[in-house]
This record gives sequence, structure tokens and C-alpha cells, in this order.
Amino acid sequence: LILVIVILTLFSGFIIYMISRAMTEEERKSKLRMEEMEQKMEELESNIASMQKYSRRVKKERDSLKRKVDYVWPLRSIVFNAKLRDQVGDASDLKPGDMAWLKMDSSKVLVTEIIVGGNEFTYYVHYLVRNKKGESMQVSPHEIKKIDN
Repeated sequence: LILVIVILTLFSGFIIYMISRAMTEEERKSKLRMEEMEQKMEELESNIASMQKYSRRVKKERDSLKRKVDYVWPLRSIVFNAKLRDQVGDASDLKPGDMAWLKMDSSKVLVTEIIVGGNEFTYYVHYLVRNKKGESMQVSPHEIKKIDN
């Protein structure tokens, strides 16, 4: 009987030892997982901080660009007209500085400027020319002919 009690005691002690060892091992693994999680949390927090810093910089840049656009936005029709003038000037055979014949009296004139106006549906083209007397006048493209050299 004593031998059975001793064997049962040893066996139960061994089982308790194995259970406590397994619990200690699980606790150690749990601590390692917890440390890994804390390290990942720190990485994520630093990523969040850098993303917030980047977001603030982007917002500041966006706001500064918006201020510039708000300043320039009312001038968009002027920019449109300048681009239209440049496109028409590139397509025209007369450029500022060219000599031309005025068709109504066959006098020579100097083209000083191309004038383009209108709106989004229609536009007009005129040439500002200077005659020999130094007088400036505005003429239509059909009233003037380039001098062929």
C-alpha cells in the first residue's frame, strides 16, 4: 500500500512537474509573442507618425498651391486669349515685323502686332500695321498681302 501511495505520489508529482513546465513554456512563448506584438506596435506607431507628418506637409503644399490658383484663376480668360493669339499667329503667314501690301491703295505697311479677340464661340483676327507716315491702323487679314521676297 505504501509502495502504491509512493508511486502515485511520484507519478502525480511528475505530472504536476510536466504541467508546470508546459505552463512555464507557454508563458515564455506568450511573453515572446507579446514582445513581438509590442515591437510591431512601435513600428506601426512610428509609421503613423511619419504618415501624419507627410499628410501635414501635403496639406500645407496643397493649401499653398490653392492660394496660387485662387490668385491666378480670375486671369484664366487672359491666358486663354493669349494662347489663342499665339495659335492664330503661328498659323498666319504674316508675323510682326513683316512688310506687306495694303490692298486698298497698294502701299507698303509694317505689321506690328496680331490682334485676336472674341469669346469661346467665335473670334476675330486683325493686324495692327504702321504705314510710311508712322500712322497705325487696324486691318483685316483680307485687306493685306505679304510682300514676297
